[in-house]
Amino acid sequence: MEKRRPALREILSCVVFVAVIGVLFVLNIVLPVPDVLVAERRIPAKFPELTPDSVFSGTFMSKFEDYAADNFVFRDAFREVHSFMVFDLYMQRDMSGLYRSRNIGLGEFRRTDAAAFRLSAQKVHNAAKSLDSYDMNIYYSLIPDKSVFAEFYMPGFDYSLAEGILGDVMGSYTYISLGEILSGPDYYRTDLHWNQTKIAGVADHLLSSMGAEPGLGDSPVALAGEFFGLYAGQLALPVDADVLSYRDIPGLRVSYLNEKTLENEPGPVYDMERFEGVDPYDIFLRGPQPLIVLENDAAPERELYLFRDSFGSSLAPLLTSAYSKITVIDLRYVNLMLLPMLIDFTPGSDVLFIYGSQIFNNPSVLQA
Repeated sequence: MEKRRPALREILSCVVFVAVIGVLFVLNIVLPVPDVLVAERRIPAKFPELTPDSVFSGTFMSKFEDYAADNFVFRDAFREVHSFMVFDLYMQRDMSGLYRSRNIGLGEFRRTDAAAFRLSAQKVHNAAKSLDSYDMNIYYSLIPDKSVFAEFYMPGFDYSLAEGILGDVMGSYTYISLGEILSGPDYYRTDLHWNQTKIAGVADHLLSSMGAEPGLGDSPVALAGEFFGLYAGQLALPVDADVLSYRDIPGLRVSYLNEKTLENEPGPVYDMERFEGVDPYDIFLRGPQPLIVLENDAAPERELYLFRDSFGSSLAPLLTSAYSKITVIDLRYVNLMLLPMLIDFTPGSDVLFIYGSQIFNNPSVLQA
């Protein structure tokens, strides 16, 4: 029987396929490896160490796959195509837990890990207990994950379960609930954080609950610019940018702990240089910082110790109308045992522990 010769179109298809693969291969060799995956706000995987042990154990190939995926040319374009197929072609509601919602934009479903949540709550309780000798007024609060406001239900963050665990562990300390105060539009549409210009009601509620007088008033709003939040980069979908604005509060002074000298040094409340960085949200109190002091001479003679995560960076300035001094503490970057050496606690002051769901679901990040 005479063998069939390949048709011209089959030959052309093979040539085109090999050419595309060859071009991509060459480009991956020639083009420089990115230092940072800007859209995803992370460092790309590095080329793994090549040893006999890593080869035979399989760890080399596993890590090489991560390296190849992170450093592949046109990575963001391919990610956008993939997201389009998942959401618009296959009509799925989420992609690996990341979702797109009409009323709140982009987000991530976070389940309430009861065991992790309890351990984190215990660490917060330990921190509160360490202040008992100062006769402080101690409060705590939980910031709902914005997924609880999505227009459709998927197994995600269980706010009622989380509040129950907190109440059980924290005991007699005073809880301030934000579940009825916040809503979906209070958060950025492309990011996990709340929008500072929309949480004046949250600040007033916290102050009233702590026996302080709300007084933010109509402080002017200033514009930093447009930005794309964390979820926009992770999903690689074409979406409208968020607008990052902030409350310009007159007379506010801020100092930051210099981790080398252990001295406080003055700095801006809103660091505009960071708007052009990896995470524009870091304009609020310079982003991750172990210890910050805010002072307002026009406010009543009261002190607040604010234990916070990244949400607290934009919240803290809104509380300065009621406190002449607010010490902002981030236990992700400073150990609880070191605080007495860095802070002269004033007896009778107020203390507020306020964290988002991602912190309570990851107890290892709290140094308490």
